[in-house]
Amino acid sequence: MSPPPDRWLLETLQALRTTLGRIEVEEEACLEAIHPEYGDSARNLLHFIAFHRHAHPGLPKALRQRGLCALTDCDPHLLSSLEAVITALEALEGLGPSAQAAPPSVFQGQPGPGQLQHHCDRLFGALAAAGVAGIMVTLPAEAAERPALIADLLEAGMTIARINCAHDDPVVWGRMVDGLTQARLATGRPCAIAMDLAGPKLRTGQLALQPAVIRVRPPRDRMGRPSQPVRILAVPPGAMPPPPDTEAVLVPVRLSKAKRLKAGDRLRGRDASGRRRILTVVRSGPDGVLLQADQTCRFRSGLVFRQRHRKARLRVGPLAPVSGERLLRPGDAIRLTPEPDQGGGTLPCTLPEVFGDLRLGERVLFDDGRIGGVIRGVSAQEVVLEVTTAQAKGSRLRSDKGINFPDSDLRTPALTAKDIEDLAFVTQHADMISYSFVHRDSDIQTLRQCLEERGRGDLAVVLKIETRQAFLNLPRLLLAAMGHGAPVGVMIARGDLAIECGWEALAPIQEEILRICAAAHVPCIWATEVLDTLAQHGHPTRAEITDAAMGARADAVMLNKGPNITATVKVLEAIVARSASDRSDRSHPLLTCLAFRSNCVTDEPLP
Repeated sequence: MSPPPDRWLLETLQALRTTLGRIEVEEEACLEAIHPEYGDSARNLLHFIAFHRHAHPGLPKALRQRGLCALTDCDPHLLSSLEAVITALEALEGLGPSAQAAPPSVFQGQPGPGQLQHHCDRLFGALAAAGVAGIMVTLPAEAAERPALIADLLEAGMTIARINCAHDDPVVWGRMVDGLTQARLATGRPCAIAMDLAGPKLRTGQLALQPAVIRVRPPRDRMGRPSQPVRILAVPPGAMPPPPDTEAVLVPVRLSKAKRLKAGDRLRGRDASGRRRILTVVRSGPDGVLLQADQTCRFRSGLVFRQRHRKARLRVGPLAPVSGERLLRPGDAIRLTPEPDQGGGTLPCTLPEVFGDLRLGERVLFDDGRIGGVIRGVSAQEVVLEVTTAQAKGSRLRSDKGINFPDSDLRTPALTAKDIEDLAFVTQHADMISYSFVHRDSDIQTLRQCLEERGRGDLAVVLKIETRQAFLNLPRLLLAAMGHGAPVGVMIARGDLAIECGWEALAPIQEEILRICAAAHVPCIWATEVLDTLAQHGHPTRAEITDAAMGARADAVMLNKGPNITATVKVLEAIVARSASDRSDRSHPLLTCLAFRSNCVTDEPLP
């Protein structure tokens, strides 16, 4: 005969309590290596892992049906909450307190939320207001030349300035740091500096250069008909620089007998596609010859357009070659090689060290997942791929595009020779380091050793979770980081993470990372394409406003650069401030409830 429901529930919870104590014994060596600063946090993280490995999937519903806490929002203080629920259920059963002793790690110090706030203060410094998410902003290169831009960002609400070491150099970084120092003094606002190590670049290598083509196209109406001619400014050597606001497309040319050209004259020739085209002269001046065309025209070096009778001639001048590309279709075979571009069915790779970690049947993704393939052959010299995902008419793959191996266990160290070189600057100026492509315990130990050698063992480290490996290893990464007393944080780098794990899996993955960080009392940063349309074009989408509000559940939100970044920071500050208020205080009046009474009782004013 099965036990009564309440008895079954009580026995289930007591068994879970035993499981939480057991994992501390199993991970005793791990806990001994934890710094005292993170002792309770490490234990709670282990409790979180044990609880979710063994809890019955119907447990939250069963607890709610009995009016008890479902334990789903108790990640930062799981054991103490579990004890409280057991005590309440024992009272409902009319039983006394359980004789079973609680595990030795019942929190004696700060509860989970207090520890999280403590670790946030250590990582981020003085935030704009207690409990409000920090705002991290990627500084654009122009910030090195325009210190006023940094001051504007501080006034708008930036609390963390991010410098990406994958771009620019120490000279530019130094100007950004100096500008931030001046802006902090001028505004009186605190702001931390986060420097992002580039990490290993797994990308397509440099493809052979190909001739450049300048394409000019007339604007068209909704029926697809040209609505007006497109203007072309043919600029010969030595011509006066054209005005910066010209709407004409600039084409370098060499002119013969140009003085004979008058308004209305026509030059005829074939463009790069081989089609006949006519260019009509609008005017001739010191900045060149202004032409117009009624059809799309493609120019490449050496093309000639002639006047019929007066013998004037226009030859397109040298155009700087551009990066090459591969046109890949489903079913194509292509070879990844460490060699420079060999053309044909080959593709150079910037990090051939990973070849030894790849296996047959594993997937490969290019250019943010736009092109996908499967590994059909592996050797130390090359990887043979079959293209499985691409447009039927072909997808173009260019130089310096990202490569992802989501199924592969890559052993490439996260810290590169360039990163170690950059640490000379970073350790002198940064308040925290964003650690790219970290995915195993040894990566953390290597960075910590480098920091200690430079006398900066106290420097905060933010673990960027951007690969499937890093996501699956996150608990171990956090425990490894907790072996040091320095502040630690996590960044959800959602761009690469979505590519590696699949777009459809991103939502539950980012939720899980937030919960793991809450259980570990580790600050979390929500990153990648937050309010990106607003930053780039000045108008947000509805989806990204909602995304920013969801991101405000993290302890900081990161924005990337854009021409409208200052306005974007202001919008984000308003969103996160409102979201933090809603999250921490649910006692404020709800607008819909107030409006409901006004709709029902028209003769009573709203309070």
